[in-house]
Amino acid sequence: MVIELFSIYQKALEAKNIQIKDAPTIKITAQGGVGTSDENNFLLNYYQLDGTGWGSPFLLVPEATNVDEETLKNLISATQSDFYISNSSPLGIPFNNFRKSSSEQQRLDRIAKNRPGSPCTKKYLVSNTEFTVQPICTASREYQNLKIKELRGQNLQKEVYETKYNTIIEKICLCEGLVSSFFIKNQILKPKQNKAVAICPGPNLAYFKSTYTLEEMLKHIYGEINLLDGVERSHIFINELRLYVEYLKHDISLSLNDLNAKRNKYFENFKQQLQLGINYYKEIVPSVLNKKDKMAKKFMEDLLEIELTLHKLIIQPV
Repeated sequence: MVIELFSIYQKALEAKNIQIKDAPTIKITAQGGVGTSDENNFLLNYYQLDGTGWGSPFLLVPEATNVDEETLKNLISATQSDFYISNSSPLGIPFNNFRKSSSEQQRLDRIAKNRPGSPCTKKYLVSNTEFTVQPICTASREYQNLKIKELRGQNLQKEVYETKYNTIIEKICLCEGLVSSFFIKNQILKPKQNKAVAICPGPNLAYFKSTYTLEEMLKHIYGEINLLDGVERSHIFINELRLYVEYLKHDISLSLNDLNAKRNKYFENFKQQLQLGINYYKEIVPSVLNKKDKMAKKFMEDLLEIELTLHKLIIQPV
């Protein structure tokens, strides 16, 4: 990886008449899902990583992040089911979404009023030219109206229609939504500016149930205190594996009406890779956890449960 990346890097610099002989140092880190100091230390020591990234828990640290009061309260009271992988991005990139966000509520309200989509004011994510010469955003009211009109003309079965319709109206405006919380907290929101807040925390945040000082969060990360004391939480590997399986289930459900040989092969390969991951976890359990530890027992129970769920996933033959 270092050699391949350096080759690309070197050629780009040479095009600017900049000569470089030695590859820069590359640091490898793990990002997302780390919740305890034990997990943090394990990742650093077992895999010899250069660092780890803690993102979502800091949303509950007012000193470190700009989260408005309403969103903060909703994050604190959230359960695991409130965090999910969505297709809400106008660019079609899956990302973590939050069911209790005001932008999600606004999206549902607009649908209820038969006015799906958002006014497109910033136009940062315009990318679609299906219906227009100038690119428009798939979260915009203009695009969704045109796409729904096209969908109605296809005379699809009710179930197929609803699946495709929900895919269209799932998109939300991120240009305004992702900055609204900052504007609200710092009282710089303009009079007619959209107040709906979009936020994309990881599901790991469901285990943290309060606001914290920066000092408290840092002490938690380095093992001086435990902010999750008494909280039942699966291991980081289990939580991540569940995300992949749920993503695969969701992807299969969206594709049932458009399956082809290529798509089938993709799903089968996805399943095989997940099974290889499960086999790997079974092998390293003794290294990760003490076999007599309650956590080790729960780890294996969770792992076998996920493996069974994976085996039950049926991909329709073409």
